[in-house]
Amino acid sequence: MQVKRQREDFVVHEISNFPMPGGRFSVYRLEKAGLGTPEVASEILSIWNLSRGDLSYGGLKDRHAVTAQTLTIFQGPTKNIVQPGFTLTYLGQAGREFTARDIVANEFDVTLRELAPDAADRLQRLLGSGQFAIPNYFDEQRFGSLGESGRWVALPWCLADYEQALFLAIAEANRHDRPDDREQKSILRDHWGDWQACKDRLERSHRRSIVTYLVDHPTGFKKAVALIRQDLRGLFVAAFQAKIWNEIVSRRLSVGLADGDCLRFQSVAGQWILPLQMPAELLAQYAARTIPLPSGRQTHWPDDVRDILIDVLAEFGLQRHKLRFSHPRDVFFSRGERDMLLVPQALKALVGDDEYGAPNTRKLRLQFTLKPGQYATMFVKGLELLARSQEDRVPRSV
Repeated sequence: MQVKRQREDFVVHEISNFPMPGGRFSVYRLEKAGLGTPEVASEILSIWNLSRGDLSYGGLKDRHAVTAQTLTIFQGPTKNIVQPGFTLTYLGQAGREFTARDIVANEFDVTLRELAPDAADRLQRLLGSGQFAIPNYFDEQRFGSLGESGRWVALPWCLADYEQALFLAIAEANRHDRPDDREQKSILRDHWGDWQACKDRLERSHRRSIVTYLVDHPTGFKKAVALIRQDLRGLFVAAFQAKIWNEIVSRRLSVGLADGDCLRFQSVAGQWILPLQMPAELLAQYAARTIPLPSGRQTHWPDDVRDILIDVLAEFGLQRHKLRFSHPRDVFFSRGERDMLLVPQALKALVGDDEYGAPNTRKLRLQFTLKPGQYATMFVKGLELLARSQEDRVPRSV
């Protein structure tokens, strides 16, 4: 199976009924391809010379896809932007900023390619059977801030080890780094603690601003952490929270399933359980189930996951009441509930010849909608793993 051979093979449109009765917030439709939402947002701010806090959007959309979403800019220009890779279209005015709460659903059109005819037919039957379930794990895009060491910025931050948190946030290499970012981080690692040497070698950036503070306050790591860009802080915190949530769900699923009814797959952030088959009563129970997002402010936990949470946190040297940040005050783990299973709505699965594939290969076009907080990439990855496991079980003639 091949996913995202063409950019048009993965299309997502954000659905919203955001009201625009007038106000100080300009509303736009952002259409992009081959770019991530944060980098497009940075380019928009640069083009119009705006502050980062002026722009708001509801969710991160995949860079390896064709996407459309809503964003707002406080007192933004009433005009459009057309650039390579994205178009920003002015829609009207609103009385408040656009947030994740304004997303009603995400509509997807996904094409899977290079399928053998029997594999395409098996997947189509699987999707129509209603007998499979994909856990609603946070997927790879939530873990883009995880550095090459696999250490979580938010963990030492929770433990008040501000120097370690700062090092991981601004100096550790990341697989997504551009060449210039990788070089700048290398300078910080090579000269960590010699702040004047770092400052002399760094280009103007948020990293250099933090180092400039440390030149005058060499051990002021607590206050230096508060100088990390707010959008980056949010990514670090959300990634660690997602890791803990995935661990809870994976371990809870393993309790109710026999070894032969599930498989394990490796993610950049850990190893998770994927059910191969699930008893109907368990599927019905989990389909309507939500699990709280880990947070020190979450006081009530269901009995069947409380001990799992305690075990997961203990592996990080944490306790429930320590799952918080003492500084700065504007950093916290979000409260909320998240669906345990990913359940596509209005699902259509169409098999056809793959015009880009080898002879006699098929494509499977999937059209569906997902609630906010559910990842189509996780759905596709689950289907791929399930299809592969079925192939392994099919007897082959010798």
